[in-house]
Amino acid sequence: MRLKPVVFTVLLTVAVAYYVYIPLPDAIQEPWKLMLLDAGFRATMHLATLKDWLGFDHYIRSIRKSSEGFEGIMNGLHSSESGGGVMPGVKVSDITFAGIPVRVYEPPAGGEGHLRRGLMFYHGGGWALGSAKKGSYDAINRMVSDELNTVVVSVEYRLYPEVHFPVPYLDCLAAAKHFLSPEVLAKYAIDPERVGVSGDSAGGNLAAAVAQE
Repeated sequence: MRLKPVVFTVLLTVAVAYYVYIPLPDAIQEPWKLMLLDAGFRATMHLATLKDWLGFDHYIRSIRKSSEGFEGIMNGLHSSESGGGVMPGVKVSDITFAGIPVRVYEPPAGGEGHLRRGLMFYHGGGWALGSAKKGSYDAINRMVSDELNTVVVSVEYRLYPEVHFPVPYLDCLAAAKHFLSPEVLAKYAIDPERVGVSGDSAGGNLAAAVAQE
């Protein structure tokens, strides 16, 4: 009877090691960290697939929750080490443009006496993941606003599977049209000749489509 726990432990250890191990080039430093990270992502994908197959939750929603939890942990570790990287002078407001949630970043320099740049930003994530208000996107937009003296508007467009194409694009377009209205440009002291649109990954696709309108 005592042999069974030992055999089970050995088999479990071998199975975990087989799942975690992937061959990597010798030049990579600390390969086990990369292996564990890769195994964590694969486990997340497999678990999401299982939950979707069992009918507990949609595959994308499961991945979204896991990625948000992982990013929260990483942000917590980063904040404890570096103070969070918050730009002290940037004013951040969560409002809506034409009914679309946006986060507005206003630089500390202000707009008194001169007009500032304006920038719309659409986050990436395959039209299914990500948030304009969390993680690296929030940190980057704070930095851009501060260093370039730019009013940045980050759009929280709706995602799959809650909505389907072309809803994300229509959300971004509606927010852009609202931002370009004379009243809004005047409110934030933005030069209408210096307004840009940007994004990364799926957000870059949305930015390119909006820029053509």
